[in-house]
Amino acid sequence: MSPVLNLLKTIWRGWKRGVHGINSVISFTLMSFVYCTALAPVAIGFRLFKPDPTDRGLGDPNAESYWQNVRITEQDVRRSQRMW
Repeated sequence: MSPVLNLLKTIWRGWKRGVHGINSVISFTLMSFVYCTALAPVAIGFRLFKPDPTDRGLGDPNAESYWQNVRITEQDVRRSQRMW
């Protein structure tokens, strides 16, 4: 190969390596900004105002069992046709 072609390949590889490093810094900075401005305030709000939004509590810890009886509703065709 010619020396000019080798020089251009070396420059190209260095360029790709440099741009990859810049891209890593920009993506980290952008994602940190998004987290701090969008996700963190929402998480703090949930923790302050509603400690358990999914109601994962099992109820009385001294109870003999956590079983909940099934609520049986009227069964008909329309019930099976709607999802919720």
